[in-house]
Amino acid sequence: MKFDLREQSFSTYGSYLAFSYPFDQNSPFSQKVCLRILHGEFERQDMYPLLLEDESGSELPYEATGTPAECTLNAGERQLRFCYQDADNVHFTGNCGVQITKAELGGYNRAVYRREDLWELAGDTSSLMVIVRAGRVVNESVWSPRGTGDDAIRLRIVPDETGRVDFQVQRFDLTYRPKPYLPYEDNRAAKEQAFSQFLGQMPKLPEVYREAAELALYINWSSVVEPEGYVKAPAMLMTKSYMNFIWSWDYAFNALAMCQGWEQLAYDQFLAMVHVQDEDGAYPDCFNARKLIRGFVKPPVQGFILDRMLEFAVPPQEVLETLYGSVSRLTRWWLDFRTGEDGLPLYHHGNDSGWDNGTAFAAGVPIQSPDLCTWLILQMDFLKRMALQLGKPDEADEWNAKADSLLAAMLDVLVEGDRFTALKVPENIRTGSNSLLLFVPLLLGERLPEELRRSMLEDLLSPGRFQTAFGFASEAVDSVYFVEDGYWRGAVWPPLAYILSEILRINGREQEARENARTFCDNCVRAGFAENYSALDGHPLRDNGYTWTTSVFLIFARDYLAD
Repeated sequence: MKFDLREQSFSTYGSYLAFSYPFDQNSPFSQKVCLRILHGEFERQDMYPLLLEDESGSELPYEATGTPAECTLNAGERQLRFCYQDADNVHFTGNCGVQITKAELGGYNRAVYRREDLWELAGDTSSLMVIVRAGRVVNESVWSPRGTGDDAIRLRIVPDETGRVDFQVQRFDLTYRPKPYLPYEDNRAAKEQAFSQFLGQMPKLPEVYREAAELALYINWSSVVEPEGYVKAPAMLMTKSYMNFIWSWDYAFNALAMCQGWEQLAYDQFLAMVHVQDEDGAYPDCFNARKLIRGFVKPPVQGFILDRMLEFAVPPQEVLETLYGSVSRLTRWWLDFRTGEDGLPLYHHGNDSGWDNGTAFAAGVPIQSPDLCTWLILQMDFLKRMALQLGKPDEADEWNAKADSLLAAMLDVLVEGDRFTALKVPENIRTGSNSLLLFVPLLLGERLPEELRRSMLEDLLSPGRFQTAFGFASEAVDSVYFVEDGYWRGAVWPPLAYILSEILRINGREQEARENARTFCDNCVRAGFAENYSALDGHPLRDNGYTWTTSVFLIFARDYLAD
């Protein structure tokens, strides 16, 4: 299996290092593969472009290809290959010169001499040690007259007398600790075996999706970072590209994809979130090893997802009790701190819903939204069942009563005619009439009034509204607010694709549910695993190598399309 580094990063399980082309297509290094340290946020990641040179020091253009075990930069007869020895250590070998530079230097970046064969590249978030075994180092970095760091970093590794270079780059924070220097082929073979073992745990999937599933699993495998900082359990980043965080609803879809074959990793995704739960019960908006953002939250989908995960794998009792306690505290946070006097919960921002700029928020915030009510009702259903299983009948009764009360309030306040609506308070402005967000309550199935349910399904499946040849648009295509690349105002989103198939299945439309799953998977095969897609022609939008996309693809292939 080979892949293009323009479509997903090259990395390995556990690592905070990744390789890709720059995010900014106007960068002077736009044609160069860059080593990135994932501790920075979004575009503010330390980024080290790799330049190849001939014997005269002239720059060589190259093309990059990746496999799960190795990346190769090809420049005709010259090439540089690299693989991971471990999560922090990358091994390079080749028959050309190499220059390591730094894009967008901070005030304190510097190349530091340790020995002739040992040079430190000190960055903003971590440092890199360059350890040379074959070749010699020529440092052409430029120290700033300010005396605080380099104005330019240019560390060249020139081939030895046989024309070879062989070196490693090791990430560390403050104290460098040397590691054994293993042969390149041993390192490559070890990574090949590690991914092969991970791949071997894949459940049976349709053969037509086998190749894409292997790439999806590579993306999921390589997206994992080891515990460090705020990350207390092995966790999958949303991508080792631009969106290098763990968001508090995205992760749940990753866990669902991993729960058959990689059960411990699946539940680790939930445990990683438990560790960053605050004292009041809220999960953060997102976090990575070095940064935690609490200014927003995400919708409470945990009960909905855990219900499905438990159909595949039941974790140890201790984990069940931990998850019950954590999800209970999260649910009480919504009920205690984000619920109005009328008993309906509130979103304080579009980000809290996951639908950041969705049209339900076009009139402002806060809003009462039927999707939030639905997630909480489903979550309390889950907690009721878990409470009974854990021998807590009184708590089960409490959750059941709260769920019934919220359902009644939602039907009383948020139904207008034959559909749900969102309500901007305190003005009571009804909003979001063309947003797919308002159809999430169909997950409640027969608990909704039959006429309301029938009317909503008809609207959902009505030609020219939401359903396109490439999936369901997040905003109706006939809406004045629809924008092809409008984020939550038009794009086809992976989690919505799964939620829509679940809605259709729950409401007796199993054939349509499978067709939606097949449409999504076929488009992933054609367009790759992007953050979201155009509803008009299916082309990929925004970030790439995105794990909730790979995970929804794997869920569909396993649960909807397998024989």
